[in-house]
Amino acid sequence: MEGRCGPAAGRGYRWLAAVEERLDRALVAGLMLDAALGDSPWPPDPALQGRVLKSRVQEALLSDLSGHITLDRFRDLIQTLERSFPYYFPLLASLFPRPHEVTAAPHIQPGAISDAFPGSSSVLRDLLTEALARMQHLFPRRPRSKLTRPKLQDFLCRTGGTWFRLKNFQEYFAVDRKTAWEYVQEFLQAGLLVHNQAQAAAVRYALADRFLKVQATGVRQEIAAALADLPHPLAAQVADRLIASGGEPFWEEEWRRTFPAAYHREILTRLTAAPSLLQVVCCQDGKNRLLRLKSAWRHFPGEGWPPSGQ
Repeated sequence: MEGRCGPAAGRGYRWLAAVEERLDRALVAGLMLDAALGDSPWPPDPALQGRVLKSRVQEALLSDLSGHITLDRFRDLIQTLERSFPYYFPLLASLFPRPHEVTAAPHIQPGAISDAFPGSSSVLRDLLTEALARMQHLFPRRPRSKLTRPKLQDFLCRTGGTWFRLKNFQEYFAVDRKTAWEYVQEFLQAGLLVHNQAQAAAVRYALADRFLKVQATGVRQEIAAALADLPHPLAAQVADRLIASGGEPFWEEEWRRTFPAAYHREILTRLTAAPSLLQVVCCQDGKNRLLRLKSAWRHFPGEGWPPSGQ
């Protein structure tokens, strides 16, 4: 009856709380399973696997739910993760590689990709400047804002069209993670950035193709297919290097300093095959070849690119 609060009412509320708790556990368990089945590499040590898994679930909660739930609800989910992790993690153990099954990721020198072509730019700067001017409404209007058009242009030109993490954006502009995520989402919606469609810790962003001198999306797809059976990080690293080249020629010898000796010859053999990405411009002393992206993968300002209206 209306207006009456009998004993059954209290039981009803307790039931709702129990349902919410079960839903939280289901959400956390689902995110753990999704992260465990992801493509990102895992360390060989089981204890370290647990820490990495928890970190990826926390990142997924933040990136997927930020702006959609209250801070209290977010804290509740983090607490649910902490309470339920010792129970769910052993159940997922069979999904992780055993120590002897883990292939070590190839060592890439820090900064090797971004510093590989110091004399060239892979970004169509004038086009990017014009686009950012049209996006002025997305920038904060505070006089001393940390995010400005010139600073964003500098950041995007430094990335050169290669993938970057939310953490890279956050640290460059010295903002908190939530603010960084909100800005990146706005730039995604505006068509300035693209998303790699990965989940949790594997999420990456990059400058959109129309601001680059090479067709980055097509290059990534072609390289992923050509190097599908090589260790996981190599395809993305090779694609980033070619995108960062801006379509400029480079000497084969340069790859020896960037990619492990066990793979660089195989990579070049596959990428210089007839239907693939690279062409041989010339050969020095019969050994060191000058290579570049084939013209089909390059954009040329003033020659039909970008398409009108973009």
